[in-house]
Amino acid sequence: MAKGVGFMSNKQKQELWSERIKNFHSSGLSRKAWCEQEDFNVGQLGYWIGKLAAATDAPSNSRWVNLEAIAPSGSGISLRIGNVILEVERGFDQQVLADVVRSLIAVC
Repeated sequence: MAKGVGFMSNKQKQELWSERIKNFHSSGLSRKAWCEQEDFNVGQLGYWIGKLAAATDAPSNSRWVNLEAIAPSGSGISLRIGNVILEVERGFDQQVLADVVRSLIAVC
């Protein structure tokens, strides 16, 4: 059983996990890294992300991020998140990349 949720109502559990999920998203960490840091089970985090996302029509913190295509300048990297491969070139905006990665992690 998750720490601190033994004798809570369902509404209280949802509020607690909603706050935990906000903390997870703002951390910028992967699910695995955040769960190790916070001493939670990765499956439990995934369960609550899915459960709370299903309870709302559209997550209030979701947004589309516009990316402009740039000519390859070398020394780029490729990130695989789920079934998505994201290529990042020199000169990228770090905040945009963080937003895109968090969005992909939430849906992949």
